Amino acid sequence: MEPIYIFPPKLSRTEKQAKAMNDIAEHRKMSKQMYRNLILAGIIFVLAILVKVIVIKVLLMAVAVGNAAVGVLLYRFYALSRDTGLYTRIYPDRIEHLQKLGLMGDMLEVTLYYDEVEKTSQDSRGNMCFTLKEAERSKFSKVRRKGGQEKYQPKDGLLVLKFVDTKAKLTLIDKLHDEINYPKKNYNVITDDDDYYSKEDMEWDKLHKHGL
Repeated sequence: MEPIYIFPPKLSRTEKQAKAMNDIAEHRKMSKQMYRNLILAGIIFVLAILVKVIVIKVLLMAVAVGNAAVGVLLYRFYALSRDTGLYTRIYPDRIEHLQKLGLMGDMLEVTLYYDEVEKTSQDSRGNMCFTLKEAERSKFSKVRRKGGQEKYQPKDGLLVLKFVDTKAKLTLIDKLHDEINYPKKNYNVITDDDDYYSKEDMEWDKLHKHGL
């Protein structure tokens, strides 16, 4: 069965080289930022040692530790948010998806069949929330960063999928909203054939400007 949509798309050799160069430049930028934070933290810490007022000494040490922590955490977040094999494959009957799970580098691997979805919605962050029936064919696995897999059970039958590619989510909503039981809104579209203007309207609004 041919997929409706695949992420990431297949890249040409030139596109792969351009992406690799961009990744290297971004990595260097984040590394410099982390080292800058660590050096500044070191300077502040040395100043804290030289200061004899206890209150100021404690405050400077706290600032130094906080600055170092921010630098390391930002770099850590960047490393986890990089493309690490994440994918989305949307088929007429199912979706195959790999996303990050938590901050420790683990992954969530999903094969979800639409006929096992009771309803679908979005949360405040734009994530797709699938309320599941009894899953018989669908599979959910936690892929550990250090290797190995284990069965993953969605809490309270609610599966939350996060998409790094907005087009994948829009494909589900636009083309498969009936299959996933997503309440897609239908808007009334006024066309030229609609009897929108009366004869009286046409007399004073011949250019269809609505009086504006």
